Amino acid sequence: MEAEGFARLFHNFENVVEPKLCQTSGKVPGYLKGTMVRNGPGMFEIGDTKYKHWFDGLGFIQRYHFKDGKMFYSARYLESEAYTKNMEAQRIVAGSFGTAAFPDPCKTIFSRFFSNFVPSDEKHDNANVAFTPVGDSLYACTETPHMYRIDLDTLKTMEPADFSKYVALHTCTAHQLYDDNGDVYNIGSRFGPDSAHVFTVTRNPKNFKGSADWEHTSKIGEIKCSEAFYPTYMHSFGMSENYLIMFESPIRIDIKKFVLRNFISTTYRDCMKWHEDKDVSVFILNKKTGEHVPLRFKMDPFFTFHHANTFEKDGCLVVDYCRMQQTGNFDALLIENMKTGEFQNDPNFLPYLTRLIIPLAIPDNAQPGDNLLKSLDWADGCSAVLQENGTIRLKEKRTCNVSMEFPRYHWEKINMKEYKYVYGSSVLGTQKSENLPGIVKADLAHGDHKVWRRENNKQVCGEPIFVPDPDGVEEDDGCLIVPVMTISDGQRPFVLILDAKSVTEVARFTIPEARIPLGFHAFYQGRPGI
Repeated sequence: MEAEGFARLFHNFENVVEPKLCQTSGKVPGYLKGTMVRNGPGMFEIGDTKYKHWFDGLGFIQRYHFKDGKMFYSARYLESEAYTKNMEAQRIVAGSFGTAAFPDPCKTIFSRFFSNFVPSDEKHDNANVAFTPVGDSLYACTETPHMYRIDLDTLKTMEPADFSKYVALHTCTAHQLYDDNGDVYNIGSRFGPDSAHVFTVTRNPKNFKGSADWEHTSKIGEIKCSEAFYPTYMHSFGMSENYLIMFESPIRIDIKKFVLRNFISTTYRDCMKWHEDKDVSVFILNKKTGEHVPLRFKMDPFFTFHHANTFEKDGCLVVDYCRMQQTGNFDALLIENMKTGEFQNDPNFLPYLTRLIIPLAIPDNAQPGDNLLKSLDWADGCSAVLQENGTIRLKEKRTCNVSMEFPRYHWEKINMKEYKYVYGSSVLGTQKSENLPGIVKADLAHGDHKVWRRENNKQVCGEPIFVPDPDGVEEDDGCLIVPVMTISDGQRPFVLILDAKSVTEVARFTIPEARIPLGFHAFYQGRPGI
């Protein structure tokens, strides 16, 4: 194992079945009583085969359990069908985002050829991205409709789920959104001559006695892709009280190439291409009626992995997200590039918190060239200009000049409402920075941003998870749980507890492991009654 650098985060991790007590320093908030689970890739080599892309590694779930001012750490692999097949074969036999499955040496070239014309039962169920709560259950999920319920106490992999049984789609976003009722919303894609973006809802199973978790999944509506054989790739979307919002970005999937990917040893990522000549189309669906808002919105090219909050105000939609200028087909996140740290500080790949304001109607007296936001004193920096052909050209504004990803906010208090604060990690833009940004608190009201700075350039901050103070009044009354990876053998990883108001350290837990993975997303569940 390499002692220094990002390469040390891309070697296989081991299960930690028995929870390990972590060393504590500082004062832990009394209300921090619950469990955070964190998802991400943890196995990168199987036998003599290796995954090529960060998105591909087999799912590895970590548990951070807080009790009586202490923290206990455990971790184990998600035992998906992909995991089981790979372990049995001791090589990569289940294809993924950026790594093709290695051929079975027992098959002749002719049997491999003909197998491409037989329907595949491959599920792409390596649910290594995020979590979705459904009723009383928690599911590990990825960008396909195949998920697994996990046991929050033991991290054991429970039964699988597949909501494409109820709605016809091939892919979906890993970031499903839910409302105060516990209903879960998503947007997927259906590929083919009638390619479309499919908007779905799963009603809270707790409201239906004896029903299965995903049984009450249905299609709200759909919007046709601008080009049937070149649908867009999306990772998340926005949701307000009445609307679902998605960006059709220039990163497009070549469906003809995708259909032949197994025969020509092409991956999902290889089927993607950044089309610099294509604008972003903004699609809005009324989530209560299923109707497509008929206005046509266009923007200059960009991409976003992650949305923050979305809300409605003065007849407009306000959408916050982390904007990237250009992604290519995600070469920056190839493991060979991540091992060297070259994925950081590419100016086109640096995400910045950005705000978009979308008018939901065109005034009767509006003329081409008019900015439909000009009467809104709070919309400074954004515009929505009516074009001759009836299209509305939208212009966004950057709301924080410190690069940040994995945006989180006080969901319990301000989901789908006007709000002030977004928290994020500068994980994609820290390598060459002299002032060592780590965790960012963006102040959307006053621009008074706060930053917790890393102690040295060997530390890498993960996604900050906001835990509200149950006795708090203000939006930022609470704390942040921040896993900190280390890229030096001389430093142990730790979990930082920050006061969410001041973004200063109040406690930390040192994990008795040499390293923890550079994972993706986490979910916190407090103890009942807390």
